[in-house]
Amino acid sequence: MTVARFTEDEVAERAGTTPERIGRFAELGILEPEEGTYPRRDVLRARFLAGLDAMGIDPTAIAEALASGDLTLGYIEAGGRRPPRSDRTFAQLSEEIGIPFPMLERLYVAFGLTRPTPDEHVREEDVRLLEIFPVLFGAGVSEGEILRLARVWGDSARRVAQFQNHYLHHSIEEPFRRRGLRDNEAFEAALREVSVRSGRSGEDLLGWLYRRHSEAFETEHLLDHVETALEDAGVHRREPRQVEACAFADLSGYTRLTEEAGDEVAALVSLKLAELVNETASRHRGAVVKMLGDGVFFHFKEPHDAVMASLEIVDRVRPAGLPPAHVGVNAGPMIYDEGDYYGRTVNIAARIASQAGPDQVFIGEDALRHIAPAGFRLVDAGAFELKGIERPLTLYEAIRDDA
Repeated sequence: MTVARFTEDEVAERAGTTPERIGRFAELGILEPEEGTYPRRDVLRARFLAGLDAMGIDPTAIAEALASGDLTLGYIEAGGRRPPRSDRTFAQLSEEIGIPFPMLERLYVAFGLTRPTPDEHVREEDVRLLEIFPVLFGAGVSEGEILRLARVWGDSARRVAQFQNHYLHHSIEEPFRRRGLRDNEAFEAALREVSVRSGRSGEDLLGWLYRRHSEAFETEHLLDHVETALEDAGVHRREPRQVEACAFADLSGYTRLTEEAGDEVAALVSLKLAELVNETASRHRGAVVKMLGDGVFFHFKEPHDAVMASLEIVDRVRPAGLPPAHVGVNAGPMIYDEGDYYGRTVNIAARIASQAGPDQVFIGEDALRHIAPAGFRLVDAGAFELKGIERPLTLYEAIRDDA
């Protein structure tokens, strides 16, 4: 099989620079032509070098760092590849699929990607996905709802991608640095020994997790439609929907811990807390909505589960080597949107948590009538002035029966 080689002009065109710049890179020894042609690897290097040049980094400095061994460019071949472009521009694709170009712009911005230009050629992989959106428009889905979908997907994928690179640098490269390798050598070793050998495992893992989580939500959604049909047919009466609950748990003294022990210790505390609360929430049929550094926001379908999970968290954090926790629980109507919950019930739960002391679980008066204590008792803790709430609210402390 013939190995592809390119002329100076061809490398410049593919790299988005000039033949003169390519010649300069070759003079400095950064690119390695043979008999006037360049290997495919040099196209990737030239593209990367053109980007560095645009940032004001002198190619001479690149050459000197390569000569000293501090800089290596082997990883460019792994990280510099880009999917091929199609023969259609965004303007042409816009007309072809019947979506105005300004809408395509808004879609890319909502996804968190670079805003396209009309004469820019669309990546081949983008074409297949963009063809989904005319289907949604055809089904009557509004532009705002489509952009909301794009924003949720884009934000979630961006966070995963950002963390993956953070994890690569701090967790996978670090063992190689500890062996005495220089920074670039450690990076190349991590790519060679881990990233290349694991292939597209990150994408596969993301797809697998999405499918697993989707199973649970799809089943719940399907059963909800079945119950609606049976109720409409008059052959089944749906059970009254239980009032939902939420809880905020915070670690006491986290700020002081950060000041005394440093950010790395605080980060480890947050990681240990995340592991503990996810396990606890799952056991009590709840879910972690989001981590808040030294705290966590939960959602539960039943108030009793929220209280039991909160008591367990308070009991478990100290033995796990974490600072003591305090929790606020409330129940009532909430608005779900884009992976989060909003509303007065949520706001009051956060205020309640701020009133609880170390090792305490406080319950709001709105949740009281929806909770039948079992395994714990509720003790009147008094009336409290909560920020942003007009009248004082009576709070109750949940205490285990065996406490």
